Amino acid sequence: MEIKKILWPTDLSKCSEESMPQLTSLAEKYGATVYVLYVAEDLAHHKSWYGDFDLSHINKIVEWEKEKATERQQEICQKHLEDCAPFRRHIAVGDPAKKILDFIGKEGIDMVVMCRKGEKGNFDMGGVAQKVVSNSPVPVVMIPSAP
Repeated sequence: MEIKKILWPTDLSKCSEESMPQLTSLAEKYGATVYVLYVAEDLAHHKSWYGDFDLSHINKIVEWEKEKATERQQEICQKHLEDCAPFRRHIAVGDPAKKILDFIGKEGIDMVVMCRKGEKGNFDMGGVAQKVVSNSPVPVVMIPSAP
């Protein structure tokens, strides 16, 4: 099995960052490029709970989140990836699991390395992680969060 492209989908949580030793080890072992993907949820798809929101306000929130995610991605990449593997950063907006699965096919990803529990996770495996594991056409390495 040839591994040239590894996807690291991250919600920029502590658990995600804790998966870096395994990610960098695999990237070094295979000489693979690491694709760093952050997915901002699309707030506009939610039904209005307390009335309608101004779409321009939602767009401003999403743009702010993308800007902050870009900054955080850069921090993490500089801290963990600069010396060990080439990497490419991406930010998408939409349903995280769907965007991750779409990205795998679009970019020809060979392996996914991700944390088992995301920022919103209250259980042993987060919903996004479970959807990715259940539907991924490529191997997924799940990294448990630290106790």
